[in-house]
Amino acid sequence: MKLPLLLATVFSFSLIAQNLTFEQKMSDFNQLVSEIRIGYGPLNFKKKKMGLSLKDLKVKYKDLIKETKSNGDFYYLIGQFVAEFDDAHFSARVPTKHKAKLNFDTELIGGKVLITKINREKLSEKDFPFAIGDEVVEFNGKSIDTLLQKLDSYRGMANKFSNKKYASYLVTNRSGTMMPVPNGEAKVKIRKGLSKIIDEVTLKWEQEGKPLDEYSAPKTIKSIPSMGDFLDFDEISVNIDRNYSCKGSTRIKIPENAVIIMKEPFVAYYHSTEKGNIGYLRIPHYAPVNKHGARDYETRFAQYEYAVSELEANTVGLIIDQDHNCGGSVSYLHRILSLFMNVPYQDMQFRLLGSKQSYLAFDAWSGSIVKKSIDRKNYDRVMDLIKTTWFEGQNFLTKKTAINGNLDLLRPNRITYTKPIVMLIDEMSGSGGDAFPALMQGYDRATLLGTRTMGAGGHVIKLRPLGHSQLNVRMTKSLFYRPDGVEVENNGVNPDIEYRLTRDDIMYEFRAYQKFYLDQLFNLL
Repeated sequence: MKLPLLLATVFSFSLIAQNLTFEQKMSDFNQLVSEIRIGYGPLNFKKKKMGLSLKDLKVKYKDLIKETKSNGDFYYLIGQFVAEFDDAHFSARVPTKHKAKLNFDTELIGGKVLITKINREKLSEKDFPFAIGDEVVEFNGKSIDTLLQKLDSYRGMANKFSNKKYASYLVTNRSGTMMPVPNGEAKVKIRKGLSKIIDEVTLKWEQEGKPLDEYSAPKTIKSIPSMGDFLDFDEISVNIDRNYSCKGSTRIKIPENAVIIMKEPFVAYYHSTEKGNIGYLRIPHYAPVNKHGARDYETRFAQYEYAVSELEANTVGLIIDQDHNCGGSVSYLHRILSLFMNVPYQDMQFRLLGSKQSYLAFDAWSGSIVKKSIDRKNYDRVMDLIKTTWFEGQNFLTKKTAINGNLDLLRPNRITYTKPIVMLIDEMSGSGGDAFPALMQGYDRATLLGTRTMGAGGHVIKLRPLGHSQLNVRMTKSLFYRPDGVEVENNGVNPDIEYRLTRDDIMYEFRAYQKFYLDQLFNLL
């Protein structure tokens, strides 16, 4: 269980902001608890796996809510309450654009928080005499582990290592959507390289946005089921240099002799080795968008299909880089999977909420599907299953089903990759980033290399904002399963071959990582 941390408020409110009363705070809290009780898909699973008791949490947090002195204290306490569920899909976010940064980035590598990027336009060598690979050891007089534990309390990521990794990104980049935004100065102690030399530097937090804009209107909420759109990583202005999330670019050194198939919107190439040409393909997510921000599944699939056709024709083996993959659409994930399968395969299996709320959500979804079509027949089958489970009242979740009701096996695409595959996975691969490697491993189409995936295992619906605070809530509504029948939630997918990134990797373009995964692929040829 995470321990809530009631921190001193480090932001200022607008003079016209009105503090919520205890009754208003409890109204919002009870609204959220009610949504969890009737609509949180993994609730019974969490009881069994974690010993989580909603009743006990409600008592605990009611007392803590009484102690909150400001709206901000309450907002972030609710975030900590949600984090107790250790669910990367479940979140309650403050509608604010307030952020702060220190102009250098950090990441947990080899158990240490290392510098991975420095903005030299803001931090000169004179003012910040440190380099990539240097270790942050102390922050404002507290050990870095103490800070990580504090930051970890605001975000449940389904996997303890994922939690700590995510917290390491927040050391120097804070977003008011999920935690208090610091102001003023930060005193940071940093170890130079691998030496015993530790120097202290004082930096000023660079602010962006207004502190807790409580009057920001929430975005329009559509309760359309989708398998984990982006996991809110963008709330800390993530970029490739920091943690690679959702990015089609590669952080790994492209060999000088590589034949580039494409660099945008994802990287694909092949290069010669002593074993023949080896391919590399980056798959960063399953939710492609065009330049206007609209979903564009057909264009992106056509691009992947082209890349796979080139890789099939010119290589003897393939590396699929799915590190930090942040998920997306179930149906689109299945289409990408079809590019690598050599036998018919089953849709990913879900257990869905057997409730009126779930029935109406799926009814709204199926309403956009052509009547008297196979797809509509399949969705009607799902709705009948949900309705039966709801009326019987014996089970919280339905029996396993494809989320679209399909009973037929899916077929490989007309273009497929048939050679050996090594797939790179890590603790920041979540949702679809869990599902895709689970299916590839389960159908024996890839050897997984890296660390256990996050374990974000269900589809997500955005709920109406909480009444008084207007906190934006996303909630997990189901569980999905690996081909071996194990829940993905909190379990993720285990690698066949373990590899953890090192300090040398971030300093030298991940060349040791590259050599390791190529050697493992060579063993399959």
